[in-house]
Amino acid sequence: MTASKSVITLGLSGLLLAAGLSSQTAQAVEVSGDITIVSDYAFRGISQTDEAPALQGGLTLATESGWYVSVWGSSVDFGGQGTLELDVLFGWSGDIAEDWTADVGIMRYGYPNTEFEGSNFWELYGSVSYKDLTFGLAYSDDYYANSGNYYYVYAGYSLALTDNLALDFHLGHNEYADDSSASYLDYGVTLSTEVLGLGLSLAYVDTDIKDCNLCDSRVIFGVSKAF
Repeated sequence: MTASKSVITLGLSGLLLAAGLSSQTAQAVEVSGDITIVSDYAFRGISQTDEAPALQGGLTLATESGWYVSVWGSSVDFGGQGTLELDVLFGWSGDIAEDWTADVGIMRYGYPNTEFEGSNFWELYGSVSYKDLTFGLAYSDDYYANSGNYYYVYAGYSLALTDNLALDFHLGHNEYADDSSASYLDYGVTLSTEVLGLGLSLAYVDTDIKDCNLCDSRVIFGVSKAF
């Protein structure tokens, strides 16, 4: 992303933040967060830690009307080209009709100790959910590694097996508009529960990318604590 685009995007997100939160000063702001350990950090089907464990954590400030600001971080391993991912999100989520919810916002993916050109980028995101079914879209005009226009279209379904056990299905399409040969599918299924105040998850993830060790099928175990 060019410097001018970065300034414009940053300025726009700042104005939206000011407009959204200044009108909510009389409302309570809820603070929430979590700490997670996973056996592998797979982002859109591709390992970000060379198939090694990752420590992750996030913090969110949200108003009663749905505006929120979040910071999320994870350890990564790009073969000596960075060890930390630090993301910032600003958006709105809430009910739009009976049984319908939406979530829209802007997100900056940051890799503060990575010198790889084009590692930091912006993404617009939005999703609509009807009960347990979700459809979403993300867009970046200059995706990771200066790869140009990128779209991510995905669908998810959450099935409650019991009051404390859920099965989540995911299918996503990664579309590189400037290089269609790089486009691919990612998919997965996750079983999750809560035991003694800890969130436990067991996920199977995969992509249709051939001859890529970081993109093949794997099982990922996670333990999280929300606060």
